[in-house]
Amino acid sequence: MRSSIQLATLNYALVVAEEGSFLRAARRAGIDHTALSRRIRDLEYAIGTRIFHRHARGVGPTPAGQRFLDRLRSVLLELDNTLTLARTGIKDEQQRLSICSNGMVLAGRVLDAIIDFGKCHPNVTVSLIEGSQPEARAALGSTEVDVTVTSSSRSNGGAFELKLWKDALAVVVASSHSLACRPVIEWSELGQETLLVRRGEAVLLADAVENGVQLPPIVEHHVSAGILLRLVGNGLGVALIHDRDANSVPEGAVCRKLRIGGKPIQICNFARWRQDNANPALPIFIAFLRDWYSF
Repeated sequence: MRSSIQLATLNYALVVAEEGSFLRAARRAGIDHTALSRRIRDLEYAIGTRIFHRHARGVGPTPAGQRFLDRLRSVLLELDNTLTLARTGIKDEQQRLSICSNGMVLAGRVLDAIIDFGKCHPNVTVSLIEGSQPEARAALGSTEVDVTVTSSSRSNGGAFELKLWKDALAVVVASSHSLACRPVIEWSELGQETLLVRRGEAVLLADAVENGVQLPPIVEHHVSAGILLRLVGNGLGVALIHDRDANSVPEGAVCRKLRIGGKPIQICNFARWRQDNANPALPIFIAFLRDWYSF
């Protein structure tokens, strides 16, 4: 049976499970939707059980399929680790891994995952690089960075990617602002505000908001995320952050839920890496992220 099942097909099955849709999974994997569906059907035939049940909203794992996928994640993680050991030859050899992310993302869940990774893999020295979304994409095309973690859906051509988690956008305003007393703020109420963003991150707004939604006046700053929020606290504008990072707001500012037409503005976060990157620490980190963010 093993000779008739390709490793790529097993990875595609995990992508389908994460996306809940053959169409979205095909777009993410960069293959034809029909070809992906055929691969999964052939996989189900090969193992003799239905992995996914199809419904009007997409696909979901069957009970047997869920058990198969859970075991598959563990097997592929072990395979990644085995291949890594084969490349290095010595398990305890010190390795290096460079990770680039923008300040808003890096200060939240990504940093927590990196800290846990360091505890689990003390033989890997992690180097963190803070940069804007365009800077992260550019760095990935060089040898400077092994993996980027960004909120932008715009990817370098040929890069592999792993969707990590979704966040709702929140808005940060000064504590003295007239909107500070509101638990929820509508996007339309920001029309007369000055929106402060870090250099290059205005592209996030184009990814997040719906077509036709008017953007407030934007001022870009080439500063850290912490300094940007201090500017907000001093009444120089408002800023957007991930809702999960509300506790990172400094004194003098408050974080409030942000909505468009009553609906939250969702942001997807991705890890991306080059296909030709031979750093043996990279597959270990990607497997760790896949497990850490699984839910």
